[in-house]
Formats: sequence, structure tokens, C-alpha cells
Amino acid sequence: MISTFSFSYPWWYICFCLALAVGYAFLMYFRDKRFAEYSHFFVKMLGALRTLSVFIIALLLLSPFVKTIKEDTKTPIILIASDISESIAEGESSLALDKYNKELDELSETLASKYEVKHVSFGSDVYTGQKDSLDDKSTNISKLFRYVADNYSDQNLGAVIMGIDGIFNEGSNPLYANEKINAPLYTIALGDTLQKKDLYFQNVLHNKIAYLGDKFPVQVDLSAFNCEGGNTKLTLEIISGGQARKLAEENININSKSFFATRTFIIDAAQTGVVRYRLKLSSLAGEFNSSNNVKEFFVEILDGRQKILLLANAPHPDLAALKNIITENKNYETDLAYIKDFTGNLSKYNLVVLHNLPSETSDISGILTQLDKNNTPRIFIVGLQTSQPKFNKAQDVIQIAGNSRNSEEIQAELNPGFTLFTTSDNLKNKLGSFPPLLTPFGEYKVLGTANTYLYQNIKKIKTNYPLLVFGEKGGIKTSVLCGEGVWKWRLFDHLQNKNYDLINELINKTILLTSVKTDKRKFRTNTSKNLYKDNEQVLFDAQLFNDNYELINEPDVKLVIKDETQKEFSYTFSKTQNYYTLNADLFPQGSYTYISTTNFNGKVLTATGKFNVESVQLEQFDLTARHGLLRGLSEKYNGNMLYPSAISSLKDILLNNENIKPVMYQSNSTKAIIHLKWLFFLILTLLSAEWFLRRYFGNY
Repeated sequence: MISTFSFSYPWWYICFCLALAVGYAFLMYFRDKRFAEYSHFFVKMLGALRTLSVFIIALLLLSPFVKTIKEDTKTPIILIASDISESIAEGESSLALDKYNKELDELSETLASKYEVKHVSFGSDVYTGQKDSLDDKSTNISKLFRYVADNYSDQNLGAVIMGIDGIFNEGSNPLYANEKINAPLYTIALGDTLQKKDLYFQNVLHNKIAYLGDKFPVQVDLSAFNCEGGNTKLTLEIISGGQARKLAEENININSKSFFATRTFIIDAAQTGVVRYRLKLSSLAGEFNSSNNVKEFFVEILDGRQKILLLANAPHPDLAALKNIITENKNYETDLAYIKDFTGNLSKYNLVVLHNLPSETSDISGILTQLDKNNTPRIFIVGLQTSQPKFNKAQDVIQIAGNSRNSEEIQAELNPGFTLFTTSDNLKNKLGSFPPLLTPFGEYKVLGTANTYLYQNIKKIKTNYPLLVFGEKGGIKTSVLCGEGVWKWRLFDHLQNKNYDLINELINKTILLTSVKTDKRKFRTNTSKNLYKDNEQVLFDAQLFNDNYELINEPDVKLVIKDETQKEFSYTFSKTQNYYTLNADLFPQGSYTYISTTNFNGKVLTATGKFNVESVQLEQFDLTARHGLLRGLSEKYNGNMLYPSAISSLKDILLNNENIKPVMYQSNSTKAIIHLKWLFFLILTLLSAEWFLRRYFGNY
């Protein structure tokens, strides 16, 4: 570390400061006759103390600063990434895996003598460190590349070593990924490229939602390798109460070495709820893997669709975005209309979304009267065309005092105390980065008992102005979004995440909370959704209300989950703010019921429900290793593909690579000397010493 002192003024200013200090001390101690009786040495000492203190004070007036240059040498990082998906365990023998892991550990120890070695494991996600279990339900290589690019792009990354079979079933093709990895990639090819005798479901296509009384199709794609001449039986069953009932059956003759067939079943939606179905293929003699001969799926059967009206003042990009979001949910049917042309029957709609209404040119008092008559919930989206005086009279949720001709750019800030529904961690973390909405300039005030879900951030400054608010009066629910530009949120979500999951979650939960009938129960327990995958954590929340319908969480809440065999799993909820949360972790495929209990005011309160878990099974479909993909990836990132038997050669490749070397980083920092605390104490000490000596020897 090198430090140098600098000034903003010419160097001769220092001489001026010194002359000033010397002159002042001379006039004080050598021209003043009061000090004539003291020894020459004593007067010189006092003069020196005064000169030094005055010189330092004068010097500080020149704003000197110290510039520090810090040099840091960073050792090259070798990142070892290990595939922990189920296909690795299926494609390699335990003996071969033990040998591979031992050689990989030896390689890691050898490289650690010269480099910094770090480990990650990956499957459906990326995990820091080494994981022993090979049980991840899917493989996402592109997510690993994104992790490396995000975390090591600004570091001295020497090389990436990736042990994998090349099978991926989530994310984009890594060969075409845009993530930049500034290091060579060495792939260790695991698994077997030979196609074994296997019969399996390649794909099952079905509706996620159907409606009572309708019929819906299920398309089954099945494949077989090295099974020519075999015969299998395809069976479709419905599972209810742990019992299977056969719906259809078909014999299939396998007439080729590489066989593919498609079959379609038409199913009657005869009962409501989440219905569980099972597809089975009878096993063949000598089949390598029979676990992929069974595939279960779930279909939620509803009693009817809700109809939603998008009523707007004028065309706007928000309308297309909202309609696309709403229609993606099969629970809803959506109509779009403009106020000047609308002549429809409002009574047939379960929810009305009012975009930029009421406006200066459109009075919707008649519309609101009809909605009130039908107890129809509504959502107001306030924009630059909204008439603030008319809007304030049209609802009892918020009031706006301002000028709609002026606008503000605002971003969303989540209200941590909001409890009417849960928000996923992903949405919580990314909501603040969404692009700004446009909202009319003014002062915003929440009325009555309305609940604020989102606040406005104006130029990154937090405010108590509401952005998204939920209210209810007279049994009619009203929600207000104080900004236009939802289309930007939807576009941003897709650009960042390659899907619309976050904006869909936000809008769908807003619609659901606004349209659903008010639950008057004092104790409620809910899962975050009805259907989980077996690699997803099952999440619960619970709410307890006192006699004034205020949220409380003093008493403990217990939860018991039962599977189809009546095996019980017991939990206790965690208390968070004024409600309860619980992460029950992972569950295997099946149907589950739950009951939660609490004791409040001497009464035992209970809440019940159910959820289902479906198996992912992506890793079981195709166990043929893709070494060609690994070879292509290594070439793309200037590395090599090696087989496990050649791991020892990788040691020499990396240790002798002249491009993998320490890098020296230099950082500069500048700090004003006046901020150094020890200078203050130095000046104080000098002046105090001078004062003490003068007092001690009787001169004031």
C-alpha cells in the first residue's frame, strides 16, 4: 500500500503557512517583554509548540488530502461444478461413481496447492459447495452458466470443470446461451451413450384446468428403444381416495427398434376439485428402467369460469397486456370494451376493471350504479386520463388531491405488513426493479380500513402514498392501482426471466382477492397453491382474528398433514408479524389432507384443506448421455471434453496453463486529511501543553 500527500494549491502555499506560523510565534514570545525573564530554552519551546499548532491549522485550510494506492493479488479460481441430478445415479454404477468422486477429490487437492478451488452442485438449481445426494429432479445447465457469469465475471476465474452426462430437461440449450464465461470449460463426460432397452412416456399433454360437465383430451406420447417385437398395455386410471379405477386401456405393438407412438384419450370432467389420473405401461422383459413406465397427472376441475370486463376510456397498451395476463388463467373469460361504445349487460360479469375511468369526457356514474346493484367488485386503474374529482366520488378506497395534468414516475415498494395474501420470494425480491409506472401528480390518502399492498417510490425515495390498495364497503370489494404502464412490467418480466410468472402472479392475486367473497372465518389456513411438484416446498399461511377482526398471533398454531395411508406429519407454525407461516418442505407424489388447530379464548378453532403433489420425473424419461453436447460446449468455451478415466491428465493441463496466473488489482482511494481524527487530538495536545506550561510557570 502506497500513500502520498497532495494539495489543491501550489507548493509554495506551504511555505506561506510555515512563515505565518513562525511569524505569529515570534511576535507572541520573542517580542513580548513578559517572557524576557524566562530562560531562552523555555521561550523557544513555547514558540515551537505554538508554531507547530498554527502551522497544522493553516495547512488544513489548504484542503490537503492523502491518496492511497492499494495493490491486491488475486489467485486464480478453479470452479468445479458437479451434476447431482437423478440421471447421474441411474447412468453410472455406484462403483464407478465412487472411483470418479475419489479422483475428483484428488484433483481438487492438487489444484488447491496453486489455485483457489471452489465447488458448486447443480440440477434444477445451483448450490454452493458439494452435495453428496444425487436426487435433483431435473437438470438446468443454462442456469449454471448464468450463475457463473453473474458471480465470477469480475473475478480471476482460471477454469471451469463440469462433471455431467449432458442431459438437460429445463432451461434453454446451453450451446446457444448468451452468458459470457471468461474461462475455459472442461467437461467430464459421465453416463452411457448406448441406448438401452427401455419403454417410457416421452410426454403427456393435458389441460391444467377443465370445467364440470365438459370433456377434455389427454395426448400420450410414448417411446421405446431396442424393444422391437414387444407388446405393452397402456392403461388410464383415475385415483380417488387412494383407490384406482380404470377409465381406458389399449394394447400397443412395438414394431421398430426406435419406436414412437401417440395415443389420445377423451376424459369426462365428472367431479370438481383437483383430480388425480395415472397412466401405466406394462413392463417388458429385460427392460433397463421401469420407473418411467408410470406417469401421474392432475387436472383441476372447476364449476364454471368467471367473466371479467375490461372497460377502458381509450385504447392503451395496458389493455392488451392485461387481457393476455387474464386469459392465460383458464378460470377467467375476458371481454374488452370502450366506454363510448359499451352497451353490454353488466350483470353477467363477476368483475369489472375500469382503466382510466372516470375521465374528463366519460362519466361512469350509471355504470357504478349498476355494479352496486349487482354487488359487482371492481378494480380502478388510475392513469393520466383519469378525472381526479370524479374518481374521488366513484370509490371509498383512496383520495387524490392534485393535478392530473402532471405526472410522476413511480416504482413499487412492498408493504411488509400486508397479510391478505402471500407473495412469492421471487416477486418480493424483484418487484422493486420493475420499470416505473406513470401516476397523476398529487397527494394520495388511504381511506377507512383499506389495505395497502404496494407503496409508491418516487425517484427511489420511499413514501406512504399507496400504489395498490384493497378495500371493501357494504360487501362490495374495490381495488385501486394508482398508475398506468402495466405493459412495461409484463415486457420487463419476460426480458429478465423469459416468462411472465411474476406479473401473472401479481395481477392474478389482485383479481382473486378482489373478486372472491369475503371469508368471515376467524381462523384460516391456506396453502400457497393446490398442486405442487415433488421438488417444490409446500408453503402454508394461517390467520387468526379477534372479535374485532384484528389479526393476532399470540396462541400457537399446530398443523397435521396426512397422506393417503393416513400417515401423519406434525408441525408448528412460525409467528411472523401478525400472522403465521410454515414451510413444510418437500413431499412425494400423492394426495394430502391437513388440519390446523389453535386455542383462543378457551375455544378450539380448526381449519382443514387438501393439496396434491405430482412427480416431475424428467430425469427418468431419457437416460442416454449426450457427450456430443459436452464436446460442443467445451469447444465453445475453449476447453476440452474428457472421460472420467482421464481426470488425472486434467491436473497437468491446468497446472501448466500459462494463461491461468495471478492477477494484480490496483485500487485508488482519496481521503481529505481534515477527516483524520488523530490530527484533532494532535492539535489539542500541542495547544494544551503550551497552555499548561504557561500556567505552571505563572504566565497567562
